[in-house]
Amino acid sequence: MMKRTTVVRAGSFSAIMAMLAIVWLVVLPAYARQPQMRRHLHWLDERGIDPSAMYYTELPVMERLLAEQRLDQLRRANAFPVDRKHSRNR
Repeated sequence: MMKRTTVVRAGSFSAIMAMLAIVWLVVLPAYARQPQMRRHLHWLDERGIDPSAMYYTELPVMERLLAEQRLDQLRRANAFPVDRKHSRNR
């Protein structure tokens, strides 16, 4: 009985590790290759923002930058005309 429990646990552990490996090595890289994600990563890189540090630090500049990015996306989608002079709060 003890041997079967060990085998089941080892099998469960192996299955979980395989699933994590698939997500880490296949799903996430595929997501990073999507055009929208590539644009966002490029946008962050242009501004010298390290995406891996965003979770751990509150970047005061991020709110303004993200608002500007949203306005640019809306402008490109022609949702409504935006006057950039009036959209910034500086």
